[in-house]
Amino acid sequence: MRHPKVYLSPSKQPHNSYASGNTNEEKEMVEVSRLLKGILEKDYGIDTVLADLSLDIGRNGRPKEAKDKGCSIYLAIHSNAGGAGKAKGAVALFHPGSKDSKSLGKILVEELNGICPYGSNRSEPLVDGMKAFQGKGFGEIRTPYEYGITPVLMETNFHDHVDIAKWMTGNKEAIAKSYGRALAKFLQVEKKTGNNQIKESVSQAADESPLYRVQVGAFRKIENAEELKARLWSLGYDGFISFR
Repeated sequence: MRHPKVYLSPSKQPHNSYASGNTNEEKEMVEVSRLLKGILEKDYGIDTVLADLSLDIGRNGRPKEAKDKGCSIYLAIHSNAGGAGKAKGAVALFHPGSKDSKSLGKILVEELNGICPYGSNRSEPLVDGMKAFQGKGFGEIRTPYEYGITPVLMETNFHDHVDIAKWMTGNKEAIAKSYGRALAKFLQVEKKTGNNQIKESVSQAADESPLYRVQVGAFRKIENAEELKARLWSLGYDGFISFR
């Protein structure tokens, strides 16, 4: 079954410096997004589009690219600032017209706060993204929604908090995995097992030619050979037993 396609739009804010690590929001969130794309595709089989980083976030930029590529979820990935370097915790901005937007935001906040060693002090981790700018809302909330896409703008955590900035820069893979778990939970997609990956490889190979046979295992006892043959058949291989 083909799952909804996810669009990842990392921050375009290189001037937002981190309180630790001589880095910035754009650099860190682009790397998290690249890691997340690999995780979603490899571990969950979720089609994922990473934004063309040269595009802006205006109506004819990334939101249009998401629409043109058939994406149904638009996830903007940012990090936050404020609270005089004392604020902590993930924050999700959602569109009030979409129940899915708020539901996804809630799952994302729970997953991201669950892996951070610094507890959240946010009284409102879920924020209506259309209340900003005199009701015009954030562009990456408003425009994807107008295109029929479920939008969420995530503030991963606060990069002006020294300890959190240090944690974020040193744990990008863990953060990406957390994002992946949240998206998979929302989409009700199970993580691939080894058997699923073998089956997928077999299915892909079935559409290609030529085929090359590989001998797997040699046993002194016929019952061991029969056991392996049955296991291979369950995974889609047309195994057979031969005698020398």
